[in-house]
Amino acid sequence: MRNFISVFIIIVIVILVINVNIDKNDNFFNKNVDVEKKWDRIASVLENAWDDFGLFSFQATPDSTIFIEMDETKSELQLIKYLEENINETDLNQYNIKITKKSLHEVETESFMMEVSGIVFDYLQENNYHDVDIYVPSIKPSPILKISIPKSSTRSSENIKKELEDVLASKSDKLPDKDISYEIQVVEHIDESTIESDALISDVVEDLEGTENHLIISDKDIFKGNGIYKMS
Repeated sequence: MRNFISVFIIIVIVILVINVNIDKNDNFFNKNVDVEKKWDRIASVLENAWDDFGLFSFQATPDSTIFIEMDETKSELQLIKYLEENINETDLNQYNIKITKKSLHEVETESFMMEVSGIVFDYLQENNYHDVDIYVPSIKPSPILKISIPKSSTRSSENIKKELEDVLASKSDKLPDKDISYEIQVVEHIDESTIESDALISDVVEDLEGTENHLIISDKDIFKGNGIYKMS
């Protein structure tokens, strides 16, 4: 009899644990569905505002922040008023909205330079130039695509620059038809694998000066909003 009671208690506990886990999974699933539906409603309103308010891009982040880029000639206050009038207050209160204003030329230049860096990145990958790094393109004060190669490379900075310029010239039809002038800069850096143990740290730091913002582009389609590429 005692054995029967023990087995019965174990079965009841197992059933309770399973039910609790099912409830947790259901709640998690329902919460995700609710968040997705909420964002779909907000995104729909933003898409309808695209032309009237000169939106360039918008996206939501996991920390419930909505980033919006809009034409600097349009009214930010009017956009906020429009959102408040067309989005459910409960939905809107779930997000923080951050608006950045840019000129149309600036956005077109960003998009153009991302296309340029994408072509260069693909070429470097196809030709196994794994020791060549690409910086995120800058547009101020002028559009520049910066390339980095180790000093130990068999390719000179002049040769790699000329090679990439020729590649871009051959693929000009793949770039947006915009009158945008840009420059390719190739810099050399010390290859860490070649640094001797007794090398002075100051020498290395001096050589790498100004590279703290070095980022390698891994995907040219970083973000797409209604056909406009956004550099993230």
